This record gives sequence, structure tokens and C-alpha cells, in this order.
Amino acid sequence: MDQVSLLEVVQILHLSNSLLAAGNGHAALELLQTWLVKNPNTPQSFMAWYELGRVLQMSGLHERAVHAFKVVLEQRPGLHEASLALGTALEAQGKTQEALEVWGASVQSDDTRVALLNNVGRVLDAAFQFEPAEEVLIKSLRSKPNQPEVISTLVHLRARMCRWPVITPELGVSVEVQQECLGPLTALSEFDDPAQVFKASRNFLKQKGFDAVGEPFAKRGEFYKDHKKLRIGFLSADFRLHATSIFFVSVLEKLDREKFEVYSLDITVAQNAFLEMRNRILQGIDHHVPLTKLDDVTAAQTIRNCEIDVLVDMAGLTAGARPGVVAHRPAPLQISYIGFLGSCGMDAVDYIVTTKDLFPREEEGAYSEKPLYLPDTYLSMDNISNTHPTPTRASCGLPEQGFIYCALLNPFKLRPEMFERWMKILSKVPGSVLWLLEENPTSKKNLIEEAKKLGIGSERLVFATRVMPQEYKARLQLADLFLDTSPYGNGATAHDALLANLPMLTKPGRTMMSRLTAHMMSKLGMENFIVKDWKAYEKLAIDFGLYPKRIVAEKERMQVARNSSQLFNHSKFVKEFGEMLLQAVAEVKNKAATVEFKSNKAG
Repeated sequence: MDQVSLLEVVQILHLSNSLLAAGNGHAALELLQTWLVKNPNTPQSFMAWYELGRVLQMSGLHERAVHAFKVVLEQRPGLHEASLALGTALEAQGKTQEALEVWGASVQSDDTRVALLNNVGRVLDAAFQFEPAEEVLIKSLRSKPNQPEVISTLVHLRARMCRWPVITPELGVSVEVQQECLGPLTALSEFDDPAQVFKASRNFLKQKGFDAVGEPFAKRGEFYKDHKKLRIGFLSADFRLHATSIFFVSVLEKLDREKFEVYSLDITVAQNAFLEMRNRILQGIDHHVPLTKLDDVTAAQTIRNCEIDVLVDMAGLTAGARPGVVAHRPAPLQISYIGFLGSCGMDAVDYIVTTKDLFPREEEGAYSEKPLYLPDTYLSMDNISNTHPTPTRASCGLPEQGFIYCALLNPFKLRPEMFERWMKILSKVPGSVLWLLEENPTSKKNLIEEAKKLGIGSERLVFATRVMPQEYKARLQLADLFLDTSPYGNGATAHDALLANLPMLTKPGRTMMSRLTAHMMSKLGMENFIVKDWKAYEKLAIDFGLYPKRIVAEKERMQVARNSSQLFNHSKFVKEFGEMLLQAVAEVKNKAATVEFKSNKAG
């Protein structure tokens, strides 16, 4: 038997980790494979096999990683970490049932048992098995309460199920601790206070270690002097059919190429669905920079190597975002726009794009970013009516007569006090119904039960299943009035409603997310649908329901307004967006020059 010391194995693992930290995963793989070929029978080889599996997994080579972890378990059947890793590699291949079986069969220490419970909960959540996922995650918390990420996931899961109250001591953790652990998106739906959203963002960054990533790759304001055009890099996880791209694709296509060179910094994972939009995006930019398979450090270095002058982060802290990339500051100027309508809490982000009605100056203390104001609209939309045939009421399960209130939106945006208002509205308008989205069976069941508690029968709630985008947009034309939510308002949903000439009743709050629908309605000249308090919200909704001819007239007015609204003026918006970027660069350059002048004078 080849006698290899434990020290030598540890040295190999240390060297592998050093190569990974330097972004050289390929060299780490070669090192480990070479060592294992030379030392196939040493008792310590299971350690190298485990490290090999880990590197393969990080490199996206999941099938080979499965083999490596199985070898580890053959040599060390009780190694819980290998069971955990094997299940994760199987899950990455889409073999979720096999992953669950591996985790379930593992005999675990306390810490490993908690980790396995979390993995099982995550997989069940992704498979829309919400109730068993909730049960598993609660078990995990009761075993180990101090798990901020699990708390955040569980609260958001309960919101998606409309399991009210979503924050409750029954989870085994205090209400105060749960509020401290909320993820950024959940905070947007729970709080109408930008300062609380900011705090949630900061906590999230700290939990993930993004608040301490070392020296920045670029210095703020140190632009590349030899560039004839500003290089603008748009970082997005949604270069596909997604709300962000629907709003922004025309900017990518039409930004002035005499002044700008446009890069797509692509962290999109789901690239295969609805390829038409993705192809349009990639054809509309100058340079495509794929970053999905790179770790944060390597991705940031790649952006730096492209000599990007301005990085526009369109992911923020949303699903698929890569805040670890942005935290390394790969560009001299970094801006947040459209992906996350709140403060990302990152010192590496200099500005947040907004408008004065979305971001009043008095809220500036609740943001780490400075506001970068667009002069008119926050976004631009295509003024294209849906060509899909409008379905009948009967085909959508709607009554032939009666006023239709619409809230076809993600259930996590709903809150019990808002739902209670909606039930009060239904009670005052005979024959009316509320049209909701059936995102999952549990949310439907819970909403029906809540309605019954408030004296409203299940026949007054109509649930729509998800359909293809064009069919969904056609459905909206059947509704009479859209009821906006708060504090988590509507963006893409509002876009679709406006194109269907469906007015939206909204009560803006203090956060950008709660004010977006009001911004859109205002730019259409439909300010009468923007109310100051919830009493006025209820009254106006009831009045429209009792006098439906009024809403018919408002729909006609909305149709006319679309033809003249700046909300649909692409050319103007693109021009203003470009001017805003130039203004931001000039401001940062001026500040840098001022600092340099003072420094020289002092010297």
C-alpha cells in the first residue's frame, strides 16, 4: 500500500482551496485528479475524493460529482457531509426524489440533521409542496433556532401560502427575531418603511458575507480615459422573458451608440424558455459577457477586464441576483435600477435610479445609494394591445353578470388587513366577485377560509390558474377594476393591466415598491385612481362597483391617454436614460477632481 501521510493530503486540500480562491477551478481539478491517480489506495484518499466532488459540483459537473461522493461513502459510509453533498449533486441534476432518499437514509449528527432538514425543505418548496416544506423547516428551527436564512425562507413560504399571520411565535422563534431575519423581498412585502427594508438588506448582506469582500477591483470615479465611448454594463439575471426585460429591452437596443457601448453582463440561469425575448436582447447589445458559471470573484474580474465604466445592476437583491459580484466593485460607477425597488444596502452601489414621486427627498436617509432622478417616467412600455382573442367570462369561471374586481397577482403580496378590506368591498357590492390567482392549492384553501370568517362565501372568489402570457393578458380585459396591493405593489402586473385598459386602484405608501402603480397611473393622467388612505380606497372601489358605467367611461379615457402618455414614449425615455448616465458620470468625475485638487493643494 502506498504510504501517504495525512499531512500530504491536507497540503493537497489546502492547495486546491488556494486555486479555487484565485478563480482557477480547472487547475484544482487537475491537481486532485492527478493526486488520486498516484495514490489510489491510501486510507486518506476519501478526503481528496470529497474535495474533488466539491470542486466538480462548483464547476457544474454534477454527474461526475455524484460519482466522487459515492466513492467517499463507499470508503466512509458514516460520513454525513458526503451524504449531504451527494444529495445536493443529485438535486442539481434534477433527481430530486433520489436526493430526498439519500438525505432521508443518512444517520446524522445534530448539525447534519438540521442541514438535511433544510435541504429537504428547500427541495419541497421548489416543488410547490408547501405544507410539507413548512413542517420540515419548522422542525429545523426547533432543533436550531438561530438560523436567519431558514427563518427568512419560512416566513416567505407562509406568505406564499397566505398562512396568516406569517410572522408568529408559533414558529419557535420570537417575532422580533423573525423581523430581524426577513429577506429583502419579504421585507418589501411586510414593511411600508424604507428604513426597515434597508435594515433587512444590510442583515442579508452580513449573513451572506457580502459586506466584507476585501479591496474593490475598481476605485469609484476612476474611469478609463482612453475610451471613446462610455462602456455601460447591464448586469441581469433576467435576460429572458421577464418583467425587467419587457420594460428595458428597448433601452438596450436604442441607447445612443455614438456615446455608449453596451454590454450584457449575463447571470441568467433559466435561458431556454421563451427564447424569442432572449435572442432579441442578445441581438440588441454590442457585447455579450456570460457570467452564470463563474464564481463571484472571477465574474467581477471578468467585468473589470472588460473595462466597464458604468455597471447598471438590474438584479439587486432579487431571485438570481449576484450581490457578491457587485460588492467587489468591478466598475468605477455602479448604479441600481428596476430589479429591486429599495435600497440594496451596499456601499459599492453609488446611485439608485428613480423619480421624485417614487423617492421623495425626505426618505434619502433610508438608502445607502443616492437618488439618480429620471425627469419624467421611471420606465417605458410598449403601447401594443394584445392580439390574443378575449375569452368569455364563462370560460374563465366568471359569472355572466356582476362587477369583477381583479387581483391576479402573486399571493405573497396579500396581507390579512388588505384582504379584509376587499371582503368588505364585496359585501357592499351585490353580485360582485374577486378574481384571484391560484398560485398553489394551499393559498387558495386559506383565502377561502379567511373569506368565510369575514362572511363572504367561496362563490364570491374566482381563482385563475397560470396560463401563457398572451392568454393571461387577454383575460385581464374581462375585469372591471384592478385592486393594487401595498406595501408590495405591482410592476409587470401593472404593465399588463394598463395595456388591457384595466384601471388600477392604488394607495401609495412610503416605499418605492408601494408607489410604482401610482406612478404609472399618474403618468396616464388617471390620478383619480390614486387615493390617500384606505377609507378612500374602500369607498372608491365600492362606488365603481355600484355604478359600473363609470368604469366603462374610465376605460375609454385610459385608451385615449395611452396614445399621448410619456409612459409609452420609448424614444424620449431612452434619450433621458442616456442623459442621466452621462450626468452621473460627470458628477462623480467632478467630485474626484475636487478631491484631487484639494489633495494637491494640501501637498
